[in-house]
Amino acid sequence: MNKLKRILLVDDSKATNFFNKTIILKTDCVEEVVLATNGEKALHSIQTSSVPDIIFLDLNMPVMNGWEFLEQHEELSEHCKNSVIVILLGTKLSTEQEKKLTSFSRVMEFRDKMLTKEIVLEIISTYFKDSVS
Repeated sequence: MNKLKRILLVDDSKATNFFNKTIILKTDCVEEVVLATNGEKALHSIQTSSVPDIIFLDLNMPVMNGWEFLEQHEELSEHCKNSVIVILLGTKLSTEQEKKLTSFSRVMEFRDKMLTKEIVLEIISTYFKDSVS
């Protein structure tokens, strides 16, 4: 099995980040899990470090929310835009919001905010077939 290099969790909730990071690490499918508490920090991380394989993104955050992050992410150079973006939801989206999210080329799916090991492995097996056995 080939491990993913990096997963980026973007959420302003320390508890959510802690829980989701723990779940992701239990899958043993990634070398590094990086945390960012808002979109601005996430963009900085992408531009100054290795590009994550997966970005788990909350939409409602201070400083720069998930919507603003997605707009800025679209403007990055091509080599910075190779991540699979999974939107983490705490509440149901309106039809308009879902439609808007699907207009962003790297947004692949929506999931509940609290991850499970099974969900993480399912996402990895869907988008990174060589990374799970």
